[in-house]
Amino acid sequence: MISPRFTSILYTFYRRGERISQGLRRRITEAGWFLLVVTFIIGLSGVDTQWSKHYQIFAILFMVLVLALLSLLLCRRPRLRAKRRLPRFATAGMPLRYPIDLQHTGRRAYRGLRFREWLEDSLPTRREFVERPEPRERERNLFDRTFVYYRWMWLREIKRLASAFTSEGGDLEAGSRKRVMMRLLPNRRGVLTLRGLRVLRQDVFGLFQRALRVPDSTDSLLILPRRYPVGHLELPGRRQLDESGQGVVASSVGQSEEFVGLRDYRPGDPPRHVHWRSWARLNRPVVKEFEDEHFPRYALALDTQLAATMDQEIFEEAVSVAASFVSEVETREASLDFLFVADRAYTFSMGGPGASRASEKMLEILATVEAHVDDTSLVALEQTMLRRTQGLSAAILVFTDWDAAREKLVNGLRAREVYTVALVVTEAPRESLSGVHFLPVGEIAHALSKLSLSEYA
Repeated sequence: MISPRFTSILYTFYRRGERISQGLRRRITEAGWFLLVVTFIIGLSGVDTQWSKHYQIFAILFMVLVLALLSLLLCRRPRLRAKRRLPRFATAGMPLRYPIDLQHTGRRAYRGLRFREWLEDSLPTRREFVERPEPRERERNLFDRTFVYYRWMWLREIKRLASAFTSEGGDLEAGSRKRVMMRLLPNRRGVLTLRGLRVLRQDVFGLFQRALRVPDSTDSLLILPRRYPVGHLELPGRRQLDESGQGVVASSVGQSEEFVGLRDYRPGDPPRHVHWRSWARLNRPVVKEFEDEHFPRYALALDTQLAATMDQEIFEEAVSVAASFVSEVETREASLDFLFVADRAYTFSMGGPGASRASEKMLEILATVEAHVDDTSLVALEQTMLRRTQGLSAAILVFTDWDAAREKLVNGLRAREVYTVALVVTEAPRESLSGVHFLPVGEIAHALSKLSLSEYA
């Protein structure tokens, strides 16, 4: 086993190396790298001056590199101002294009300007590198387990919220305005902060480039969880008479009450229920009578408890599964009213005109939720859900593990006559139980597309 002290020393080298590597990648183009490698190889073979041709070629290439650097240092900074036009949301795994409005306040025209977002540092911390091993790290060879460079690359990748791309080159006339399209690829859910727009100026040969800061505002973009298509969903429950008066009436979810007949007007009846033709015919006020209905109410719960020995990817996939159901649950004849996250219960009404906004609010909550190592979050989830079971027709529970405590929660809901489906994200495939489906990491999309809940309805 490698000592934490040695791993900490490796972290220092990897972090400094990453800083240097990023700086070189940002300042040297592909053509520049090619010419540098060629110059280096020819320089090695030209050490012997008897190889006169190699020596002469090296001198020419070296002068080209020097001239390129000099021309880059002498180039002027464009006088620009920028304003981003960001959408409300982005989705992990789906490319994003958004415009930037540029204003050139200088008196000189520029050709071939390109732009790129300089994203915030996404490198792992020292503690994360020392204490968080890569999944299946024990299966690697001795060299990899000793120097744990694969752990560094894995942590760097999972902490990267998004990847930025360079815009296409364009010209900018003096005193003009222009709109440039930028591209991002959101990698993970969360809040992405954008405040590092750069204009890229290349030298006359296109070998090196400078990344000059463009004055811009600090903007934030909420990246919603990755979502998968869900299979056939036929959850139980039909519209019923709301005897308690506590259910969700049809009018609150975009559908009127059921008309049952006419009756004489009573004080307090709303004017909109007056049946004017019958009043004119009978010469007395008559109103329409309705039967109050309510829709089945569904709940979605996310388990935020994650054991310290478990991979964080399990929790991320669990969030994606929950987000998939927010997007896919049928709400025309039902209402997905509750979202349970640990000790918090969020109440919504997803049917009718407000359905889209309620869905967005649920996804916003899921975009920023975090996992908990302690076992109190599962206890809080159980207590919160059992207090809100009245009026619920069905509940979908997304777990990060399956044990006695989670089974107790499922049985408690079923004992209160709440139709309950448990979806458990696991590292390896497992055989499903009655109403309990296991979704292995890496096969989530396939498992959800084949999922059928109608057989339990």
